[in-house]
Amino acid sequence: MDFDAARWRDRLAQLSSAAEVPGAVLAVLADGAVHEVATGVLNVDTGAPVSTDSLFQLGSLSKVYTATIVQRLVAAGRLDLDTPVRAILPEFRLSEAAATGAVTVRHLLTHTSGIDGDFFHDTGRGDDCLARYVAACADLPLVHPVGAGTSYSNAAFSIAGRVVEALTGTTWDAALSSVVLAPLGVSHTVTLPEQALRYATAIGHEDCEPVPQWGFPRSTGPAGGVLARAADVLAFVAEHLRDGALAPMREPKAEVPTGWAGQRRGLGWQLYDWAGRTVVGHDGETLGQYAYLRVLPDREVAAVLLTNGGEPNPLYQTLFTELLGELAGATPPRLAVPAAPPRVDAARFAGTYRNVVRTVRVEALDGGLRVHSRYASELSAPQEREVTLVSLRDTVFVDTEPSPSAWHFVPGRHGYDLFQGGRLLPRAD
Repeated sequence: MDFDAARWRDRLAQLSSAAEVPGAVLAVLADGAVHEVATGVLNVDTGAPVSTDSLFQLGSLSKVYTATIVQRLVAAGRLDLDTPVRAILPEFRLSEAAATGAVTVRHLLTHTSGIDGDFFHDTGRGDDCLARYVAACADLPLVHPVGAGTSYSNAAFSIAGRVVEALTGTTWDAALSSVVLAPLGVSHTVTLPEQALRYATAIGHEDCEPVPQWGFPRSTGPAGGVLARAADVLAFVAEHLRDGALAPMREPKAEVPTGWAGQRRGLGWQLYDWAGRTVVGHDGETLGQYAYLRVLPDREVAAVLLTNGGEPNPLYQTLFTELLGELAGATPPRLAVPAAPPRVDAARFAGTYRNVVRTVRVEALDGGLRVHSRYASELSAPQEREVTLVSLRDTVFVDTEPSPSAWHFVPGRHGYDLFQGGRLLPRAD
């Protein structure tokens, strides 16, 4: 493939400017070669330029790295994925005693444990941070019975990180380095801020200003703590495409009820249906930084986009539509607000839905819904917003935001639960 670096650098710069993204790196794996382009600045206050060697926070792409450690332990005969977590971590507890004994390592890696997921609890910078995090999970509720559904769980991956520590006798950070990174020979992938200081590293931005907090607590490392340059991410991807021992991670384990686009979960990986074609990948979001990774195993093509603020989703959608359409004949699905929404009985969905960090109040309108959402976690001050939803089909609605998202009402214990943003919010009234 003849990758025109100047052309794609200009296109990245153009789309980043339109999306008010301060800086971005795009890297592409095709025909066994890696191609990289960069644009913008790492920090609007300093004006330091982004280069292809710059480090960005990968956010939830880190989950694939944690799952890869686990899969390496499985391949070495040191772990069975169906082992109960309690068998490895006797101290592990949840709010429901029966669930405590039922959760397996496989449940953790496939987001099917039911553990309420966005528990961003800071347990300090010490090497015992994950042990202390697991102890703090003792009061966490379940949003669905173990194995009976799927709901995105950052907490499950921090617990999985502690499982790694118990099996390797070292920290998750050290296990990642020795089990995954060192064999790859990558030089610009780290997990701790003192390591990131050795490199040109991006800071996140919100409303065109640097964020006041640089990153997540260390206790969330296995769920979202990896930093890397884009080429290192693609070296990691290339290993997954090459090594058959990692192929089981890309097998579908659970259906994701998005309500509009086919999606399943593997071990760490997300599996997307692009017009009948399986695309593997993950998105990542931290404090003002956003990452997108998509892999087409049938063509051994991959693209990763790392950004540090603005509204990157339109940038991702347009860039990957053009790029992967040209390289592999693949186009990401795009959710749109219907011009003529179908008539549905919206009143049955009115009510309050809640998980550990979010409360959503839903009111019925004529043919649609109004939603008031409140989000509050240890990482940020409470955030509130109101959106209007229009019907997409019988139980699926779409908001009218510039980058719309789906709101799927699924059968629950009290009529309907709400599935939104990959998470299940049980009905609370």
